[in-house]
Parts: sequence; C-alpha cells; structure tokens
Amino acid sequence: AVPVMSASRPPPSISEGAADGGAADGDDIAAPTETETSSERPVRSLRETNTTDRFHDAVLSELASDGELPFHVCVAPYLLLLARVVLSSLACPTRPFRSWCPGVCAADTVGRAPGSHPFPGGDDFASAAACLASAPLWSARAIVAHRRLISTRRDDDDGNACPTLWNEAEATFGGCLSSLGGGRRPFGSDDERNRRVASEVNLEWGLAQHHFRRVGRGKESFSEALGISGLEVEVTGAEGKRTKYQQKATAQYLVRAKPRSAVPAADAGDEKDGPAATDDAQKENIERQMIKHDDVSDDALLLEKIRFEDNADNEHVDLTILEQSILLALCLDVKNDNPADGLTGEQMGGYLARVLNQHDDWMVYATALLERAWLECERTHGRERAILQIQALADQHTNRLTLTQSTFKSVEEDSAPAQDRLRNLHSIVYPPRWDMLRDLAERYARLGVVTSAAGIFEELELWDDVVECYRIAGREGRAEEVVRKRLSERETPRMWAALGDLTSDPSHFERALELSNGRYYDAHVALGRHWFERGDLKRATGHFLDGLDIKPLMPHVWFRVGTISMQLEDWDTALRAFTEVVQQEPEEGDAWANVAAIHMHRKNPAEAYPALLESLKQNRNNWRVWVSKLYTCIDLKKYDEAIQSCNDLLGLKARRRSSEDIPNPEERCVRAIVGGSLQCYHDARATGDDVAVDSARRTLVRVGQLLDKMKETTDSGSWLYDVSARFNDEMGRKEEVFGDLMRQYRSLQAQPNWEEGEADRARMVSLVAEIAGHHKAGGKREGLVKGKLLANGVAKRIRTKCEAESEKELKELGAIVDDIQRALDDLK
Repeated sequence: AVPVMSASRPPPSISEGAADGGAADGDDIAAPTETETSSERPVRSLRETNTTDRFHDAVLSELASDGELPFHVCVAPYLLLLARVVLSSLACPTRPFRSWCPGVCAADTVGRAPGSHPFPGGDDFASAAACLASAPLWSARAIVAHRRLISTRRDDDDGNACPTLWNEAEATFGGCLSSLGGGRRPFGSDDERNRRVASEVNLEWGLAQHHFRRVGRGKESFSEALGISGLEVEVTGAEGKRTKYQQKATAQYLVRAKPRSAVPAADAGDEKDGPAATDDAQKENIERQMIKHDDVSDDALLLEKIRFEDNADNEHVDLTILEQSILLALCLDVKNDNPADGLTGEQMGGYLARVLNQHDDWMVYATALLERAWLECERTHGRERAILQIQALADQHTNRLTLTQSTFKSVEEDSAPAQDRLRNLHSIVYPPRWDMLRDLAERYARLGVVTSAAGIFEELELWDDVVECYRIAGREGRAEEVVRKRLSERETPRMWAALGDLTSDPSHFERALELSNGRYYDAHVALGRHWFERGDLKRATGHFLDGLDIKPLMPHVWFRVGTISMQLEDWDTALRAFTEVVQQEPEEGDAWANVAAIHMHRKNPAEAYPALLESLKQNRNNWRVWVSKLYTCIDLKKYDEAIQSCNDLLGLKARRRSSEDIPNPEERCVRAIVGGSLQCYHDARATGDDVAVDSARRTLVRVGQLLDKMKETTDSGSWLYDVSARFNDEMGRKEEVFGDLMRQYRSLQAQPNWEEGEADRARMVSLVAEIAGHHKAGGKREGLVKGKLLANGVAKRIRTKCEAESEKELKELGAIVDDIQRALDDLK
C-alpha cells in the first residue's frame, strides 16, 4: 500500500501558526531517523501532515461552499485548493479564482476580455489556456473531487447541497461535452481515440450527477457512454450453482458483456498512457485484494463465483478498463433506480461478477470488491467475509501493519503504486478513505462491535460517535475521559455538549452556547430535551425554537415543539410547528393529523378536512384519524364520506386485536348521519332537483347498509335499534320498524337493573307504548294480546324492584293495558 500523502511544511508567510512562536497541534511529530524511511514509519492518523492545524483549518474554510465544509481530517487539502485555482483558471480564464463560493468578486480573475486585464500578460495567458483542450475536463474532475470532499452525509443529502459547486460542474462539463463529446472529432482521424474520450467524458458526467445526487443520478449519461463505447451488454439468466454442496442447478442472474469487435486479451489492459497490458505478476497482486470465503472459514458454504452449467457462460471476453468502468456505472444505476432489497442486490451482483472476472486495474477491481462487500453485508452467509473485505480495502491505503495487511512485503511490494491507483480514479466511484472508514465503523457498530467502531471513529475525530459507542459498550468512564482530554487540549462547543450528554449537567450545554455565541444547535436541542424531561415545557420550547432558528430543517424537532405547544395550548405555535413538519416531510402522517386536530379545536372543519385526507394517505390504519374525519365530515355535511369513515372504523375493529380498544361509531355520530341524510333528501325533493334527489337517495341506501352492518357486527346497545327504527319509519318500512322496536326492547331488558334508573324506565315505557301502537294498528287479536302481556310484564318488573319511585311509569303502563283491552273488547 502507499503511504498517506503529505506535503512539506508551507513557508511562514502562508502558515498562520508559524509566527506564534510556539508549536501548533501536530508539530511534535518525530522526524524519521536515518534508518527509518518515510514509508516504514506508520501513519498515526489520517490527519498527520507537516502543516499546522491553523493552516489546515484555514484551507478547509477556503474550500467551503454554500456553508458546507470539507471533511476535517482530510490530508493535504491545500493540494486540492491549488488544483482548483489552477485548473479553474486554465479552463476558463474569466472565471473568479474561488468560483465555488457565492458572492466572489468578479474582478478576482486571471483573464478578462482582451485589453481589460488588471495586470500585464492576461491576454497572453487567456490565449495560451484556450489551446489546452483537456483543461476543462481536468477542471471538471477537480470540481467533482471537491464535492466528494464535502462532508454531507448521504442520508441527509437530498441533492440540494452545494448548489454553487453544482452550477460550476454543470457549466464545465457542458463545455467538455460540446468539445469532446459524441459527434466531435477533437483528435482528427483517430476515430478510436475520439470514441474512447467521448465515452469517458459522458461516463464522468454521469458520475458527477451521481455524486451531486441530482435527478436521474446520471442514468442518461451512462446510457450515452455505453452507446458510444460500442460495448454490448446483455442481462439474462442461466442455470448454475451458487453453493459447494448444491446438487440441482437453479436460475442465476447473468450479465454478458463484450465489445462489438472482440479485443484480444493481450490488448485489453489499459488504453490510456502507460503499458498496453497488465503482466501476470501485477494481476496476481490485484487479485490478492480479494478476501475469499475459504480465508474466513473452513466451513464456507458459498462458491467464490457462480458455476454455470453452460461452460460458455463461465468464459468471458476481455474488456478494456473503460468498458469495465461503464459496467460499474450500470451497476450503480441499478442501485439508484431500485429499492434496497434482495432483487436489487442480485441485479447488481451480476454486473460486479462480470467485472471481477478480470484483474487489469487495481482501483477498478477494488471498487467491484467494495460494492460486492456492501451487498454481502446484508446476507447471512456473506456478512463476515464482507466486513473483512471492507477492512482490507481500507487498510491497503496505509502503511500500517494490520490484520489484513500483516507484513511489510504486503505493504511495499504487493501493492500498486500511487500513479497506478490514480490513473482511472475519475471513472469509478471509489470512496475517499475517510468515508470508507466511517462506513466500516458504522457497520461494526450495527453488528455490536462497538469498541472497534469507537477506535475508527476516534481516528476520524468523529467524537460524537466515539462517545456514543463507548456509552453503548457500557464504558461511560472512557467516553468521559475522551471528552475531557479533548477539552483540555481545546474547548469546543461540540465537546462541551458531549460532556453534557454524559453527565446530564445542563451547565455544560450552556458553556457550549457561550463558546458558540448561542449558535450551537445541538446544545439548544439538548437543553430543550433536558427541561422537557423535567416538566418545564415553556423553557424547553424556548430552547427548541432557538435551535430551529439556527437549523430549521429538523422536522423531528419541529414535531416535538408542536406536541409541547399543544400541551401548553399555544395553538399558533403548534400549528406553525406541524406546518413546518409537513412541508419538510410530506409523508409524516401524524403531523398532518395534528394539523387537523388544531383546526378542529378552533372549530374550523374546512381547514381540518384536507389535512385529514393527507394523513390517511400515509397511514390508513390509525383509527383516531378516522374518528376525526368522521366528526369533520358531519360538520361539513359530507355524509357519504362520514358513512365511509364509519365503515373503515368497523373494518379496523374487525381486523385488529381487541386490546387496541378501537371504538364503534358513536351514537351521536350515527344519529347525525341518519338525520342529516334524511334532511338532505327532503330538501332535494322540496327543490325539485332530480340530480340532488338521486344523489340523496343513494346516500340513504348507504345509510341503511351501514345500520345493517352495525347491527350484525357490533354490540352498540339499544340506541342502534332505535335509530334504525326511526330511519325505517321515514323510509316507510313498517315491518322492519316493528322488528327494530322488538330488538330494542330485548336489548333494554338485557341491561342489568334497568328498572332502578329513571331514564331507563322512561325509555322502556315509551318503547312499550310504541310497540302497543303497532299492535293496535295491525288490528289483530293475537298482536293485541302480545302487547297486553308485554305491558303487564314490564309493569310487574318495575313494581317488584321499585314500586314507590315508579308511580308515574306504572300509571302510563296501566293506561296502555286499558287501551289495549278496549281494542280487544271492540273485536268481540
């Protein structure tokens, strides 16, 4: 492996720390002895350079773009700064030196229009730069390298980070495509070179879109590069075996790739400057990067690669390095276009297996190994090999002796020199070493290997992750020791906040705010959480809002502010908070539901209704939202949707466990639906609007279906039969009315101690009167006798339980019996 790049100490006129009279951090690094070469000396950290920390930080500040800083432990960032300035000036002499920073003075340029340069020789420089055909391409590559150095996390980056850098990349690549892209002949009659360069420019433009996370992620550019290159790619399936003990061949994913005209193996090495082919010794060294299954376990189940039944599928035509890079880009496109599931992994694995058949370039092969390891991390049988593979790939870029790099021979002799590794770096997506280490540490942490993860995070100076890993490992003392050591070297808001997390002392968060002049977001949020847990809601809200003033795109914090404000009945703040949440995360169904709840509290159902619809789009299994929609639809007289809400509530109750306690539609809601639907029908008939009458009639049909469903599936009590009887009476269904009344009577009879309640007795007497009225209307002796027996039975039960308190009800029942008796006498 090659040593980490370092550069000589910059002159005192450049380094801000040189004039301080004292050594800055990192100046105490021992110089190599006469017998110790720089390649033998182990690198102590990613950040080990001969520059001062102040100079390093100043360079990082210069490389900042749109408020985003480069990763802080990168090595020799001033080389990138120098490359950006030089290459940007060569590609476009009229462009400002620091074109990646918005607001840079346009006068700060190397060249301008002829005759208007602020210094002698500007016209000559611009003329000479115009003769460099590849300068725009190298400038574009430097822009992409600059973007990849910016330390935005891939999960948080929505494609809107660093817009100034993106605009510069788009403009620069646009010039490259116009001068070197398809259809151009920059190299005259050398068609092969013209085709190769055009394909590579399109490939790198697609990778730039991927790194900037733009829409499409370079898909069209990858297809264009594939078409120009002449590479024929077929995605198919073939029978083969994946494991050592597999007896029956099964369908396996297969990617076939070959040039339009087959390239002899001796000529397929590298079409760029350098040797035409890779010798056998180099290929062996390249292949040695792979960690094999048998290296991990003697009981490995999987074969190193799929063994296809047709021998023709086990053979391959050699591809050039550019063609292998295009296959890797197509594999990346599969990942960008599909969800992270097993099928996507199989598709990507087909492309990677095709690239891994050749060992022509160190970094192309390493990229395929790395992407395969990422896929295998999600598989049970390949996870251990995958972690060791990622570790090996990370270690090979240092001169350390590690588990996967255990001899100096493997460090110095078995590794590719730096120039070989850098040759094709712009055509692949191999990550920076710090990004690979961070990914490895996160994977270790997810697997529970938190102490090893903490060591890697400590090397990367990701102190929050270091502290969290030690806390998970139960080593709070070690975590606090790390934080206090950092604070003794240099006080920073981040370290004071970490100490506050460990000790739960709010004074540490306040100290972090003092150091940051109140601008440290994490300290505000931590103090807000601290006071929330202690019940001081107003104080907690103040800190949360202060933090959101600094970093407003934090939907989970806005959600917390909204819930606290609802508890404080600060409805304006709550509405603002949840509105921010749904603007930033439109899929957050609970936030939409809370927006609706606030509008409902304010008696504004028209505003609540669309919020409820959005909430139900995201989660249709939240019964509370269905109840809210039921109330809102009744208020808005949307009775059809209210009926649908009742049906959905009944469906949820039938599907879910009884422990969830999902309620049935309430009595007042059902009565409102029935009454409102009948009123709409009567109003439509009064206006003579046939369309409205037809619509109201369909609504009444749905009401009847809802009532029937509730009677079959719920035990709502006697009120449901009362509502149904009233509805059927309005609809003219006399027989069904009588049936509902009798069911209501039996339901009331089943209630324990109904005779002792004044309201229950009154309801029973009223019900008996209605039933007796139906028997009288029928005019049959049998019905009248049943009515008389029913009234006498109710009177007897009331008299037995509470005769003294029921004088009024007993008189009414006696009158009912006398009335029925008179009707019987009339029939004689």
